[in-house]
Amino acid sequence: MIAVEEELLDKITAAFHHLRTGQVPQPIPIPDDLPDNEIRQVLTYVNRFLVEFAIFTDSMAQVAQGELDIRPMAGRMAVTHSFKALQSNLKHLTWKTQQIAAGDLEQKVDFMGDFSTAFNTMTQQLKESRVQLVDLNQQLERRNQFIREIFGRYTSDDIVGVLLDMPEGLKLGGEKRPVTLLMSDLRGFTALSERLEATTVVALLNHYLSAMVEIIHQTGGTIDEIIGDAIFVLFGAPMVMPDAAQRAVRCALEMQKAMGGVNEHNFKMGWPEIEMGIGIHTGEVVVGNIGSAKRSKYGVVGRTVNLTARIESFTVGGQVLISTTSINAAGRGLILGDEVKVHAKGMREALVCRELLGHEDHPDLRLEVEGPIFTTLIDPLPFHYVVLTDKHLDEQMHPAMLVGISERRAVVEAAGNLARHANLMLRLQVESDAEKPEELYAKVVQLLDESSKRYVIHFTSIPPKMRAWLRRLAGLVNSP
Repeated sequence: MIAVEEELLDKITAAFHHLRTGQVPQPIPIPDDLPDNEIRQVLTYVNRFLVEFAIFTDSMAQVAQGELDIRPMAGRMAVTHSFKALQSNLKHLTWKTQQIAAGDLEQKVDFMGDFSTAFNTMTQQLKESRVQLVDLNQQLERRNQFIREIFGRYTSDDIVGVLLDMPEGLKLGGEKRPVTLLMSDLRGFTALSERLEATTVVALLNHYLSAMVEIIHQTGGTIDEIIGDAIFVLFGAPMVMPDAAQRAVRCALEMQKAMGGVNEHNFKMGWPEIEMGIGIHTGEVVVGNIGSAKRSKYGVVGRTVNLTARIESFTVGGQVLISTTSINAAGRGLILGDEVKVHAKGMREALVCRELLGHEDHPDLRLEVEGPIFTTLIDPLPFHYVVLTDKHLDEQMHPAMLVGISERRAVVEAAGNLARHANLMLRLQVESDAEKPEELYAKVVQLLDESSKRYVIHFTSIPPKMRAWLRRLAGLVNSP
């Protein structure tokens, strides 16, 4: 019997050794023939401890994995009661944490001793951080709004949005993309600005641009540049537009129709009447941020840009020229006029364009194209002209005769051949006692008679004194 008891004592010792090393031993089997003595009582207590400790260990493992809904622990060990309190506190703490995650930073705990202090300090810091974050977000929004308002005056809101909202917005580089481009320019504005006071020129130009910019924004265009009286507009960049060509067409027609209101204002202010030409072209460009790390701009480059500028240069006041690619991209509904062949450097064949007169879906935007009624002069007026090449004089004066006149156009007989769409500067002696001839500018729009070299020219810039004289000459007003 002594040998059996010694063996059982060794098993009890081994069990506690395993407990010290982190293991959970199984209960020790009690021999049936073991008398009810001190050894049997010790074994009973040890086995009950091992069973309860195994349950406690399993529960702690579940808590460590985040599982708080575990079965209640039975037993009389003090640690069991402590575990029950821990389980309850952790459940409550989890609920508190969920409330904080949902935005309720007023949550506090008043249990678990020093942990409660640390938890409440963390909550207060989170609350203060949120206040700071809200303030910083408001400052950032005010900053971005300031940037949009200020830089939006110098470039498009869409471009500002790209720079502010996209992480890669300020990176240099670009991508190829099909877009529709619109270019507009006032006819004869350079000569007009030389005759007016600087303040008048700026006021006139600002009023004109205000009307045009409003229309461009309403139709979804992005203003890439405003250079003096010229406006360069993108449709399809930076935002992709499946209907870019249709928008450009509507924009151009609305811009031309708005010129009537612009000139009504000019008349009330005592300013001269102005005319605008517009070119539209669709093609592939490289679009993106162009420049250097210190100085860059969002824009487009490529052959399409140059062709659009060339198309615009062929227009006369009140006219919109649209390329074949834009016509095809815009689809049905376009009302088109005469064909115009645009010659550009580097092109073997001319670019075929058409005059845009309106759109079937927008009858109110139909442009007037009634032909001028010329007054034939009984005594043709002699004058001299200079051909302008890229807005520069060729310095050679040529004789010609003014044989017919209307309010905006004239029929002339030239000494030599004139290319269609050539720009001219005319010098006429309006009054015999004038110190020097009056100058006005025109563009050749039509060849009437090749044998007599008769051409129709469209005036692009007329001085006020000359305009009144031409109107009297055409019989549009009673002679004094």
